[in-house]
Amino acid sequence: RLQSKKVLIVLDDVTDVEKIYSLAGGKHWFGPGSRIIITTRDEHLLKCSTGDVKYEVKCMTESESLQLFCWHAFKNPLPPEDFVEISESLVTYAQGLPLALEVWGSFLYRRSMVEWKSFIERLKQIPHDSIVEKLRISYDGLPDHTTKEIFLDIACF
Repeated sequence: RLQSKKVLIVLDDVTDVEKIYSLAGGKHWFGPGSRIIITTRDEHLLKCSTGDVKYEVKCMTESESLQLFCWHAFKNPLPPEDFVEISESLVTYAQGLPLALEVWGSFLYRRSMVEWKSFIERLKQIPHDSIVEKLRISYDGLPDHTTKEIFLDIACF
């Protein structure tokens, strides 16, 4: 059905080679000029695909990660003195993932220290490799269905 269509497929944060095969099996599935973009932290997954170009993105430094987080959490590049330690902890949990830094910072904007501590305690209960579950904490804290729909449109697709 898509063999004659020019398509763009983006598979973000892929952790399983089966997802690549099931969603974008091969170039023959799609029409000429189609592009498949795969993002992953696991380089060996890319060896299983027939990609033409590999672009390696450099990880953000701790300092860059903290600055990005702070712009969203405080509208300032640095945290207030009483939020330095907890901000650094959240940056560590985000593992350099800009989406998590932005979502968490925006979610925590103008929240109390008690709410920040509660948020980080919930993060500690989730395995480090489950970023989707970590983002779900922010999603679940959104006030209404419309806001949740907007979050899904922007952050997840």
